[in-house]
Amino acid sequence: MKITLAQLEHHLFTAADNLRGKMDASEFKEYIFGMLFLKRVSDQFDVEQQAIREKWTKQKLSSKQIEELVDDPTQYGDSFYVPPKARWENILVLHDNVGDELNKALGELEAHNEELTGVLKHIDFLAQIGTKRKVKDAQLVDLIHHFNKYRLTNEDFEFPDLLGAAYEYLIKDFADSAGKKGGEFYTPAHVVRLLVHLIKPQAGMYVYDPTCGSGGMLIQSKQYLDETGQDAKNIALYGQDNNGTVWAICKMNMFLHNINDAQIENEDTLQSPQFMERGYIKKFDRVIANPPFSQNYSRASMEYPQRFRYGFAPETGKKADLMFVQHMIASLRDSGMMATVMPNGVLFRGGTEKIIREGIVNDDIIEAIIALPQHLFYGTGIPACILVINKHKKKETKGKILFINADAEYGEGRNQNFLRPEDIEKIEYVFDRKIDEPKYSRLVDLSEIKKNEYNLNIRRYVDNSPDPEIEDVKAHLEGGIPKREITQFESLFKKYKTKSSDFFDDINVEYAKFKSDISDKEDIKELVGTHEGILTVKRQANKALAGWWQEARKKVEKFPKNNHVAEFRRKEIVSLKEALSEIKTLDDFQKAAVFVNWWEGVRYDLKAIVTVGWSTSLIPDEYVKKAFFEKELIEIESIEISIANIQEALGAIVEDVEMDDEEEKTIKAVKTYLKSQIDDLEDVGKKEALEEAKKLEKVLTLIKDKESKLKDTKRALKDKERELEVKVEDKKKLFTEAQARELILQKFFDGINYQLERYLSAEEKKVVSVLMHRWDKYQVPISFIESDRDKSTKKLFKFLSELGYKK
Repeated sequence: MKITLAQLEHHLFTAADNLRGKMDASEFKEYIFGMLFLKRVSDQFDVEQQAIREKWTKQKLSSKQIEELVDDPTQYGDSFYVPPKARWENILVLHDNVGDELNKALGELEAHNEELTGVLKHIDFLAQIGTKRKVKDAQLVDLIHHFNKYRLTNEDFEFPDLLGAAYEYLIKDFADSAGKKGGEFYTPAHVVRLLVHLIKPQAGMYVYDPTCGSGGMLIQSKQYLDETGQDAKNIALYGQDNNGTVWAICKMNMFLHNINDAQIENEDTLQSPQFMERGYIKKFDRVIANPPFSQNYSRASMEYPQRFRYGFAPETGKKADLMFVQHMIASLRDSGMMATVMPNGVLFRGGTEKIIREGIVNDDIIEAIIALPQHLFYGTGIPACILVINKHKKKETKGKILFINADAEYGEGRNQNFLRPEDIEKIEYVFDRKIDEPKYSRLVDLSEIKKNEYNLNIRRYVDNSPDPEIEDVKAHLEGGIPKREITQFESLFKKYKTKSSDFFDDINVEYAKFKSDISDKEDIKELVGTHEGILTVKRQANKALAGWWQEARKKVEKFPKNNHVAEFRRKEIVSLKEALSEIKTLDDFQKAAVFVNWWEGVRYDLKAIVTVGWSTSLIPDEYVKKAFFEKELIEIESIEISIANIQEALGAIVEDVEMDDEEEKTIKAVKTYLKSQIDDLEDVGKKEALEEAKKLEKVLTLIKDKESKLKDTKRALKDKERELEVKVEDKKKLFTEAQARELILQKFFDGINYQLERYLSAEEKKVVSVLMHRWDKYQVPISFIESDRDKSTKKLFKFLSELGYKK
């Protein structure tokens, strides 16, 4: 059975979790990376060693000659040669001096492979905190045996880049754990994806990241070629980073993604750029970066100062941002294009930064400036933007800059916000077509920017502040809902085949009221949810989706051994938008979002189908249960109902027991209380007390009986669930290809159907929200509140008067 992405991600996460409680993620990540790298290169070396042995055996060489060739590093070409000390079979038996032996293994591996020079030396399995080892030998032995669970060769993976995808997951997990330090080596993948989709690298290009961190931007640039049906091998990747540890992580990231030809250097980009040609810095087709925000820099010993043709920003005051921009511009070919993340301050700060900005604007190489949502990045809440530079702008964009204000459209995470697939899709769509979208984007002439003294503050050109809400004083005082306010939402109502008269009745020419069948705020949700227009839209949308899927699934069925994934993605997003063209409830961006959100969930499954076909590992157990084990599910549901009934009955018994401390009324506390009461009553010895003790004894016995029954029923549930799990696994082993294919395709359809329903539901909620807000705002006017207050006041004075009090 091939390793799935979910399995490998869980495997790596568990390895990290075993160390997580003992130290900070920034301290232990190297151990996980190092162990993973050792296991991977050793496993793959075993495969290639066997291939070499078989090759020379066929040539009828002697055993001695074959073993000499097997241990000859020159036989392994572009692959890593793994010396005996670094081979997993020898690492697996370590039990004494484990940290020292692992260090030696990494050293030997590095010494025998020139491309690994400096990459592994920063990993120290003997490292200490104070006088204590970070990780003891016993823990390292546990880690070694954990990594022994899976063989990590190319042929073991569900799709070719599975190990690289899992490594990216691990890097993100470490960045999440490291907090602010995570920003030193990791840019969130959703931001990287946006940058890559803006610059659209093509086959044959040279791509450069001058502050490459863990290498995500370069890797996604290569993956973009694969996603768009191009030759992903035909791209040259260059990166540089000043942090030695991060540089090493990047190098390993490349190797684990099977990218062995990337040029990654370790040095300060502003001080000493490492890529040269013809005596000057190398020029690239695409430059992509997320430089560290708000850094100081030094002009002393700076190489190639002519890079900074627009001027030098202050060396202090943390204003190196535009120095990075200038280096990137200087690194672009005349037909080149770049995208970089920048703090918003570079758009409007004065002094020498303004002079630099003027020069860049006057050279007319800025294609777009895009405002990003806050809190996307690790360790900083500084508002950020994307600066897109194009040295070969198209005719229609010359003399103009496209401003996109996307700072209000994002998903909310626990610690950080994130760009959703639909946000990326919308930015890319508007950028590619240079669309003017109200409150979102605008193509601005340079003459307007010059009038504004080269201030590029995005809100100056695209203000996405919401329109001020109408406040009708008369309605607040006397009641009624202003029709001019209702009219604002007619377009929203129309999207769902509804209209304002479905919810409101006229009072007069200027004011309306809710319909008489809406007597309570909660009635609004019921009315909207059962509206025939809304139900009709949902039926039409479901029918359109089913029609689209009927054709799309035929293409998916041809995927095994035929990699048409990129073409499918490119064509079917358009096809789905066309299929949903009559559904006016969703705009084109939302229709695209239905597809791209679905795509994020299935793209690795589709890659797996290309490689291994209709693998049962792609089928969630729940699908197998529903398809083949309906009887067992009914039995489990029946047991669950029994458990709920017992718990309800037990809760009622406990609730009826009167205790002094009602807040602490747990089952355990009630049992203790009853036992104490029984003992006290029995000690009294009187007839009445003994009778009461018997009653309490019955209650206590009843509680114990219910607890015992609950325990037995829960055990029965676990037994049934375990039995069903075994049946599911056995059933999967007997699956025909047709059975597996049908369940996998059903999973795919359910996924995109869920996305469509999610977006339709969100629009329905908007209608509900608008109506409920009008209810909260106007349903109870001040005159009613005052009248109700006056009535209550009269009642109070009457009551006080009856008690003999006077005003």
